[in-house]
Amino acid sequence: MAGFMLLKLAVPAGICHPFQLVKQVVCIFFYTDCFRPLAKTRPHNKVSSMMNGVGLFQEAITLVASDRGGNALLRGADMMRRAADAGHIAAANNYGAMLHAGRVVRQDLVAARAYYHQAASAGHPTGLFNLGFMCFHGLGGAADHRRARFLFLRAAQQDETDAITYLGLMLMSGQGGEADPAAARNWWSRGAALGNSRCAFNLGIAHAGGHGSPQDLVKAWRWFRQSERLGNTQAAKELRRLELAMSAEEQDRAFRRAG
Repeated sequence: MAGFMLLKLAVPAGICHPFQLVKQVVCIFFYTDCFRPLAKTRPHNKVSSMMNGVGLFQEAITLVASDRGGNALLRGADMMRRAADAGHIAAANNYGAMLHAGRVVRQDLVAARAYYHQAASAGHPTGLFNLGFMCFHGLGGAADHRRARFLFLRAAQQDETDAITYLGLMLMSGQGGEADPAAARNWWSRGAALGNSRCAFNLGIAHAGGHGSPQDLVKAWRWFRQSERLGNTQAAKELRRLELAMSAEEQDRAFRRAG
């Protein structure tokens, strides 16, 4: 199973961020009520800090989503940082992503991991995924597969589909804990039902290779076909390869089920 790199920003619906942080897919998320004041905020300043954080975040989004570039992007990055430092959780995730990718700001994986931790500590699903990604790959600190698996689980429980993809991989391979192929397939089935093509593709791989269950080329064909329908361009190649290995009877069952 091929790995993939996916960094995520949280932005209001209808606004496309200018950072190509994803190799193939641009993910746009909108979170409401995601502000959580930092513990160090003084009680009498809590409401003021909340408004400052929200205002800074909205202004940062406006600037980074504009086509003005240059100083607008620099100002947007600075406002995103200030919003994060004021306790805005989505801003913490976003600024972590900027530091992670080295876009607009100088790359700093240690700082990126710290900002992701801030978002993850508040239960932000994308922050949980991004921190898990850092722990899984040993970015900005030591690799910690057990912690990564825990973070992916928490994000997956909120239907974060990229976390579901990684969690399934760790459950299938036994990274960060005991192997549980049945749980891996269940999570990938959930991810595929949510529309994630990688989860459907991984189910095709699992059934084709007999990973954790007897080989079933008909089921594998079904999941590759589902992945293709969900937009995975690699699935068509796997379908062709699989059809060469299937018996006439298996092909007939697969095609009838597809019809």
